[in-house]
Amino acid sequence: QEADVILVIDSDVPWFPATAKPKETATIIHMGVDPFFSRYPVRGFPCDIPLVGDSAVAIPLLTQELSRSRFKAERAIAQRFQRVKAQHDAWERAARGRRDQVQHDEPLDFEWVSHCIDRVKDDETIFVNEYDLNLNQVQLTVPGSYFAGSPASGLGWGTGAALGAKLAAPEKTVIATLGEGAYMFGNPTAAHFVSRAYDLPVLFVIFNNQCWNAVKRAAKGIYPNGWAAKTDHWPFTNLLPSPAFERMADVHGGYGEVVEKPSEVLPALQRGLRAVKEERRQAILNFVCKHP
Repeated sequence: QEADVILVIDSDVPWFPATAKPKETATIIHMGVDPFFSRYPVRGFPCDIPLVGDSAVAIPLLTQELSRSRFKAERAIAQRFQRVKAQHDAWERAARGRRDQVQHDEPLDFEWVSHCIDRVKDDETIFVNEYDLNLNQVQLTVPGSYFAGSPASGLGWGTGAALGAKLAAPEKTVIATLGEGAYMFGNPTAAHFVSRAYDLPVLFVIFNNQCWNAVKRAAKGIYPNGWAAKTDHWPFTNLLPSPAFERMADVHGGYGEVVEKPSEVLPALQRGLRAVKEERRQAILNFVCKHP
C-alpha cells in the first residue's frame, strides 16, 4: 500500500483488491514467462512494465544490473532498510505477543501449533501447507522449503503434493499442514495407502477446527450482514461431530495421535517426527483447535 514500485514475480493474483492494493502512483512491474497471463479471459491487475522471461534467469540478471547503480542510492537504501527493519521488528514482537497470549488456550490455537511446528523444523524440512500453518510464527529461510496456494488443483491437493515432494526429495522431511476439510478432500485412504506402499513417510498435521472456515470466512466477507452471519449454524460449514482422523494411521501401519492440550503439542510433534524419520512410517497428528 505504501510502495512506490512493486515487482510481481510469477503471480497471477498479487494482491486482493478488496483487502489491500497499491497506491495509484505506484509503478507495477510484472515478471514472468507471460506477465499478462494472456490465457485468462479477465484479469484486472495493472502492469506498467512487463518483463518477459523465466524468473529463475531474469532475477539474477536484474540483481546484477541493479548492483551497478547501487552506490548512487546507498544513503536512501540505508534509510529505507532501517525503516523496514523497524517495521519487521514490530511485526515480530506482535507475533510473539499473540503466541504468548494463546499458548495455554484449550482448545488449541493455530498460532501456538504453528509456533511449535517451527521449533521442530530444520533446514531439511519441506512444508506443504493447505491453509492453516500460520507463517507469522514460522521462520522460513531455505528456498524450495515451502509450497502453498497451488493453482493446479482444488481443495485436497495438499496430501498428494506432500507425497510428491517426498518422492522427489526422499532425503528431506516432509510435513503436510492441512485443515481437516482439506484433508477430507485429499482422498486420505488412497493417500495413506500410497504413502505406505511406496515408502513415502510424511508427517500429516491436521489443524482440526471442526469447520470449513474458508467457506464461512468468505461468505462473511461478502455478506457481513447476511442471513448466514446472523446465525451460529452456518450451512455447509460445520464439521461436527469430528472424526478421529488419527486412527487412519492405524490401518496403514502409521503413527496416529490426537492432541488437545497445549503442553502436548511439542512432544506430539517430536513423536510424530520420530516415527517418520527413524521408523520410516507416516504419522497423523490430529490437533483439536478452536471452533471459529
